Amino acid sequence: MAAAFLASMVLLAYYPASEFSWWLYMTILPVMREPVFILLAVPGVGLWSAAVILVLAALLGILLAIRPDRYPRTRFIHAHVALIATALGMVRAAIAQAGVSGLSLPQVLRGDWSFLPPAYSPLGSALFVVVLAACACCHFAIIRRIRVR
Repeated sequence: MAAAFLASMVLLAYYPASEFSWWLYMTILPVMREPVFILLAVPGVGLWSAAVILVLAALLGILLAIRPDRYPRTRFIHAHVALIATALGMVRAAIAQAGVSGLSLPQVLRGDWSFLPPAYSPLGSALFVVVLAACACCHFAIIRRIRVR
């Protein structure tokens, strides 16, 4: 999902008038904004290296999904990093506000207004539920392995 967000950024750079580019960017923005921008804020990580990191993380997730019993600890860590990143993205999108209320009279301008689409998008909610289910499956697998021994 984060790699698709980076691809949408590249599409916007090359085709700023494309309706599809804007649709893709605005659909994924509330969900992946913070995790991707945190990754891009790391010194030395550019757009292409971030894309490589995210594609490798996705490929690792596919490998772990294909062979779930072979790498239980790695799957556990992978699922929980994804859960933290997804939750961080949803929470930060919910509180990210833009406004001028801090620069002007607080009595005149009460409250902030947001440039972001609603934080509780169906895509973000579905992604969070899927990642939460992956974490629950990891916990159940670990508990099952402990009981078998």
